[in-house]
Amino acid sequence: MYKIAIPTCGNGGLNEVMNKRFGRCDSFTFVTIENNQITEVNSIENHAKGGTGGVGIQATQIVGNNSSDEVIVGFLGPNAANSLNALNIKIYQSPGGELTVKELIDLRLNKKLQLITSANVGAHQGMGRGSGYRR
Repeated sequence: MYKIAIPTCGNGGLNEVMNKRFGRCDSFTFVTIENNQITEVNSIENHAKGGTGGVGIQATQIVGNNSSDEVIVGFLGPNAANSLNALNIKIYQSPGGELTVKELIDLRLNKKLQLITSANVGAHQGMGRGSGYRR
């Protein structure tokens, strides 16, 4: 059994679209996998999203506090990447596009996502887009 965290738009859930900005996502959807099947789905609001700094680290704490073993990301900054690595949470790269949580889980279960170990954008990449920017 293992748990995958996915940054999501809105309230999260299997049918919600992944938010590409890890630290600034609206919510995290946590999917528990057992015997290659989804056994549980929970969503939690990302209280860090409106912070002025350190949101990647705070978002990582949410992921870690919810016992996640893996995370699927779009954009991931260096502080968040380092924090996830420190917690031994595996990081998988989304292939891009407007994919739902369910679609991403299917890709992960079929071993079609790339494992990454470092940031894929620079620090503060998610800043300056205004509150209307969702993805």
